[in-house]
Amino acid sequence: MASTSRLAPSSPHSLDSGTDRAGEWFRAHGRALGAVGVTLAAVLGGAMVWLSSNSGKATRADAAFAAASAPLATNDVATAQRELRQVATQYDGTAGGAQAQLLLAQLLYDAGKYQEGLDVLKQADDAPAPMRTGVLALTAAGYEGLDRFGEAGKRYEDAAAAASTEAQKRDLRANAARAYQRAGDVAASRRLWEPLANEESSPYADEARVRLGELAGLQAGGGAAAPAAGSR
Repeated sequence: MASTSRLAPSSPHSLDSGTDRAGEWFRAHGRALGAVGVTLAAVLGGAMVWLSSNSGKATRADAAFAAASAPLATNDVATAQRELRQVATQYDGTAGGAQAQLLLAQLLYDAGKYQEGLDVLKQADDAPAPMRTGVLALTAAGYEGLDRFGEAGKRYEDAAAAASTEAQKRDLRANAARAYQRAGDVAASRRLWEPLANEESSPYADEARVRLGELAGLQAGGGAAAPAAGSR
């Protein structure tokens, strides 16, 4: 899952710089996460509004996150991981701390260290409300990395419930449906694909109909669900 795309440096003194950097990073790594990368970029971009109304520790946390992620501009992943861990711990509960936790977890995922990334995300259970969807979605991606698709599906559904826009909810429900199909949970996958198939304007309508056909065949044949393309 590794990627060579890195962030360009930005000033740690800008209140929004940390969110901008995180959003760009997740957009650059969207290939690794699929729809999750797009969703996380939107979630983190939305956190700019929350950041602009906070000061003090939140501002320091944002600046610390920007500084900690700066080594990625020169592909110095080891230094970035070390500094992000410090920010994730020192500023736990702030937007900057949550961004550090998210970015550190993704770097660990890129290295194939899914369980370690999930352990980092456990710290983010008190992340500011605008960022909780991102935390849940990235947690789901970690479970997918461990081939624990049933748990991934549940986390994607939780993320969809917490999402602020219908587009995000739809993206995450599609991810959940794919994960459930990979887990062999035909009923749960069907429950999510059916409404998506009935939304003519949905970008997932065609895929949903294909998946429902696959699930019907599996159910009739009594076989296990086949891996859904695009879920990894």
